[in-house]
Parts: sequence; structure tokens; C-alpha cells
Amino acid sequence: MKKIKKNVVDPFDEVLLAATKDPMKRYHFYKAFLELELVVLGNVTSDQGEPVLNLKYIEVKNEMVLPVYSSWQKFDSIFQSNYTYVKIKTRELLQSVESHTAWVLNPGFDLSKKIIPEELETLRDGRIFDYFFNQLTPALKEQLLAEQIVDIPKTVVESISECLRTYPSISRAYLTNIYNPMTGERPFSFIGLEVDEHVNETSAGLLAKIFQSVNQIAPARIELAILDQSLPLTQSIVSHIAPFYERTSVDDLHSMFH
Repeated sequence: MKKIKKNVVDPFDEVLLAATKDPMKRYHFYKAFLELELVVLGNVTSDQGEPVLNLKYIEVKNEMVLPVYSSWQKFDSIFQSNYTYVKIKTRELLQSVESHTAWVLNPGFDLSKKIIPEELETLRDGRIFDYFFNQLTPALKEQLLAEQIVDIPKTVVESISECLRTYPSISRAYLTNIYNPMTGERPFSFIGLEVDEHVNETSAGLLAKIFQSVNQIAPARIELAILDQSLPLTQSIVSHIAPFYERTSVDDLHSMFH
């Protein structure tokens, strides 16, 4: 397909252009690409009530590739409504097709990108996010997390503390944000609990009750876990974060009878 200039405004062009110029922007490119709703040649049919995705591949430089467009305007400016198309999230498309055939993002435009099978496979399982996140400088990592983290209001934290006080076996609670680069998703709020040793046998039931109580208060979902002192994550949390809740000495005495 011959490249031709098309006067189509597409905000995603800025993301792609930045990634081509600055390696530090490539993590942002893949993350934004994964969240796109792509436009692809093809249609959806039904087989015994199940949807079947039928895609049309094209030949570019003697290689069959899957053309994908970051906007309908770009797609239409190339194909002029002469072909059927499907709008589909990148995540869904990755799960729907084999990764042994390359994709080309926005073919027909000066600014386009071939996405090779290795990229597709690592996009599918998240390894590409882990790789490019680790390429970022410490300052950029901190900035990225700061931009994505949603702080829990102080009044909500205080209400959670009062809630935890009703569970005498909890000695301390730590609030932090957990980020897994391989998912490409936003950090999530996490509360780690230190509990008395004698409740280990019933910890699952206790955690379920606390989870329900806390998430009735919180404006957004908070994950909880009872901290295992043998795990590196626990050591990191305890070493670097001050507990937002600590059982008082009176509570300590009270817990001896539970």
C-alpha cells in the first residue's frame, strides 16, 4: 500500500510520534495502544449463535499483514466506505487472532508502524509493559505513578480506621498503592493487615468480613490482604510505610480474650 498524506486529525499520532523520537515514551505508546478501539477490515458473522470475527489481510512489501487503524476517520479516508469494517478494542483483538502475523498501524499514512509478532505476543501477556517500564528513569517512574494514583480522602481513611477498630485481632494496617506494569492498568489501592497469630486458621473468613466493611466506606474498590511476614512485599511495606492504623494498648489487652 502506497503511503499518502491524509489531512486527518488523530490525537494518537502525537503518541506514536513521541515514541518514535524518544525511547522513554514507548511505554506510554504501548499502554495507550492497548486501550484503543481499533478499526479493522472485515465483518462479524454467527456460527451456532457464537460471533465469528472475519478479518481481511493485505499485502505490504510482499508480506501479508493485518491493517489496523486508530480511528474510523483514518480508515474511511483510505477505503472510502467501500469495505466493511469492525470496531474492536486492542485487548480483544489480541485475544481473537493468532500473533504470528504482523499488524500495521495506520497503513497508507506517513506516520504508521509495523507491529511484529514478537510485539503482539508480549502485548498479549504484558511482558512488553514490564520491559519498557523498567527502561524508565526513577524520576519518570515516580511521575507516571503519581499521575495515575487516586488518593483516598483523609476522612475516608479515618472512617476505615474506625471500622478496623471493631476487629480486635488487627494490630496494624498499612495503606499503599500496588502497580503491576505487566497489566498496563492503573495502580490499585491496597491495605495490608497485621493480625494476631491465633487468628490464622480463620483468616479467610475474617478477611472477607473486613473487605466488605471497608469497601462499603471507600469511594473506589480497595484490595486487602493479611500480610505474610515471610514475603518480600510485606517487608517492603512495613519498612517504608507508616501504618495508618495501630491498635491501642487498651485494645491489646482486650484482644487477649478473643
